[in-house]
Amino acid sequence: MPNQVLISIKQRWRLIALILIPLILLPLPIIIKNSQARCGYIVLILSLYWIFEVIPLPVTSLLPLIFFPMAGVLKAEEVAPLYFRDIIALFFGSLAFAHAVESVNLHRRIALALGGLMAVTAFLSMWINNSAAASIMLPVSLAIINELERHGKDYSDKKRIIKQTTSIVHEVLELNETEIQNGDTIKEVILDASQIEEQKTEVYVEVKQRFRLPWQRQAQSKVDESHEKKYEDLRKGFLLATAYSATIGGLATLVGTGPNIFVKGFVDNTYKGTNFNINFLNFLLFALPVGIIMLILCWLWLQILYNRQELFKCRTDLEDREALADLKAMLIRQYRDLGKPKWSEYTVGIIFIIMIILWVTREFGETHGWNILFKEDYTSDSTVAVFCGLLPLILPNSNPFQRNWKYEPIVQWNVLVKNISWGVIFLLGAGLSVASAFIASKLSDSVAQALRFLNGIPRAAFIVLVIVISGLFTEVTSNLSTSSIFLPVLDSVARSSFIHPAFLILPCTLAVSLAFMLPIATPPNAIIFGSGCVRVIDMIKTGIVMNIIGFLVVFLAATTWMPKIYGLDDRATEIFFSFNRTTTPGL
Repeated sequence: MPNQVLISIKQRWRLIALILIPLILLPLPIIIKNSQARCGYIVLILSLYWIFEVIPLPVTSLLPLIFFPMAGVLKAEEVAPLYFRDIIALFFGSLAFAHAVESVNLHRRIALALGGLMAVTAFLSMWINNSAAASIMLPVSLAIINELERHGKDYSDKKRIIKQTTSIVHEVLELNETEIQNGDTIKEVILDASQIEEQKTEVYVEVKQRFRLPWQRQAQSKVDESHEKKYEDLRKGFLLATAYSATIGGLATLVGTGPNIFVKGFVDNTYKGTNFNINFLNFLLFALPVGIIMLILCWLWLQILYNRQELFKCRTDLEDREALADLKAMLIRQYRDLGKPKWSEYTVGIIFIIMIILWVTREFGETHGWNILFKEDYTSDSTVAVFCGLLPLILPNSNPFQRNWKYEPIVQWNVLVKNISWGVIFLLGAGLSVASAFIASKLSDSVAQALRFLNGIPRAAFIVLVIVISGLFTEVTSNLSTSSIFLPVLDSVARSSFIHPAFLILPCTLAVSLAFMLPIATPPNAIIFGSGCVRVIDMIKTGIVMNIIGFLVVFLAATTWMPKIYGLDDRATEIFFSFNRTTTPGL
């Protein structure tokens, strides 16, 4: 009977949690009858629903449209526009363009043309969804390791056969004219070099089993086990490299992952009119070095853990040279199978280059870029994203100068609608709603008052604490929902401690993407775990060190080049807080 009860609870735990969480938290708004308590009640419900995935994340993300107006925290007309703000347009445009890249197979052509693994995966993940980058590169990774394993096995077998043949020939020659079975004798055996090399001799076939001693069979078994272990480790290393590269690449650009886009929206709305703003270029200057350093250290750690013998080799032997030649031939063969680049690939490639140039040159800190051609503050990074995202929906899929040409866009709208990640867009809107409710209800002020005991902690210690907590929290929940919960709280902490908010929210933004330890932490981890070649213990063992590396690199960035990029000196902090004493930020 108790077992049946447990089974019943296990089958219905989501439904039970869906009902119990609001009921358990209900005393909060009943006892404390103010807007802060009502806002806190809703935020706690949303947070627990997100963490435990009681209902799908996109469904939870739509609840603020119901709860905040009903609780009197925000008007319905204030909440609804938050679900399609400037950053949502930026994210939509980048998703639409990423789909265009995938639909014309440009991502695979780039991967095979560059012929790398980690750098290529990271580069793709900078511009398209990290799960898409991991999905693209997973077959490439498996093909590479399978080719290396096949070549290694063939080369090992060849060496073993030559060695055994030579040994057997010597034994046969010694036993020449000696009776070895049923009174038969082996006459003089003469083998030339070519016969030995080809392992085709009749002598080898006839006597190899007779002269194979028990300890020789055991030794061969150990060699085979060692060979299998070597390539099993290499396979794990290659797959983990694919997942980690996708994660690292995503944090390097403003459009690479959800939290990066969310922090821009949070900063644009919370600190509007201050000296703190985020654009594509200054975020790239801050995050790209973090990605490059992490990628190099990740490669080194995976080499040490899964390929240390090759790492410390002073020179490449014949086997390695032949394996690399075969691998190169395989990649060239796969690239040729793609055929010549099509009109649509050229078009999307040109749009890609234009998009990057427009993002980088829109403005240079305090100096205007091409945005000076338009009315001040009327264009943003989302303008570029939507422009480049819509072009594949308009431009033709084939050369319009061909005979019998028929117009068809590169991307069909109905196909785009089916493939776009609407759930992530809703999650961004929910995050902005939570941040807006924090300020409108003055819950942020209450949190700041409650955290005044932290005022004496040094800024560096604060940053370490934020990075570690954010990085560990994101292992068990979505990185975007984590940033949605943490950023409003960190804003309050920064204000109460007289620390410029950038020192806390920017490291937090990168830290919530440092999900390396568990399959559930991020889609790339789940994708390579689904291959069946990587165990949870492998991911934890490798991911712990990767998390530590990530924490250290983000801390280094937050205390060295980030303050210079965003102008976070003492004077800037004074100006920021003097402005905020006279202006209440709003979303």
